[in-house]
Amino acid sequence: MSLKGQFMQNLRRFRLVTFDVTDTLLKLEDPPKQYQKTAAECGVTGLDRQQLERCFRQQFKIMSKEYPNFGRSSPNLDWQSWWLQLVSGTFRCVDASLPADKLATIGQQLVRVFRTSAGWRHVDGAAELVQSVRDSGKCVGIISNFDPSLPQVLQAMGFAGKFDFILTSYEAGVMKPDARIFKMPLERLNISPDQALHIGNKFDMDYAGARNSGWSGLLVQPKEGNKQGDKHSFASLATLLKALETQEIVW
Repeated sequence: MSLKGQFMQNLRRFRLVTFDVTDTLLKLEDPPKQYQKTAAECGVTGLDRQQLERCFRQQFKIMSKEYPNFGRSSPNLDWQSWWLQLVSGTFRCVDASLPADKLATIGQQLVRVFRTSAGWRHVDGAAELVQSVRDSGKCVGIISNFDPSLPQVLQAMGFAGKFDFILTSYEAGVMKPDARIFKMPLERLNISPDQALHIGNKFDMDYAGARNSGWSGLLVQPKEGNKQGDKHSFASLATLLKALETQEIVW
């Protein structure tokens, strides 16, 4: 059987294939370095990169707990303000003496940068896999825990027109692995769960979330993080594409 024939055979049962974005199709381009660079452009220098990274992780955890889903259900906090508050908290964690107006300027610049190609890079094999799925005639979509700027990010990264829909957790009002976010595209497209496949990099949110919603799932994790060790787990998108082209996948 040809490579294309095996690929089509593996996906024959599916009418819909969806992808996660962050760390599946795209990776953030060194956020601590970008924070340092943007701060320097705004006149704030001498910040320790490791401390920036540590403080960012701490603030992201705090914000996600207090205002989940980028502030989606918070009446006085839209998604842009969510990010601005996170940036402010990150820099105040590093240097509590930074003035509020300077933090606001840095925050606004960072929100802009991470909606452009300067803030992201492609995961190897992402464009090839998405195109192969599109060429097979499937409906191709995005299901991602992300704010409403995701279409802008995907367009900036060359994915314009590659997806039939982009569903963010902010739009859905719930985050993966909640089954309701997986149910929404099925209802819109009149597709049953057993005709849907989701591909992502997180076992709980993507693979288990999809399968617990009646979908099929494929997991993509780097070799050191790939501990699931089953027939649906792959070390990279390139490895996944090769398997779809050369092996019979048992769903």
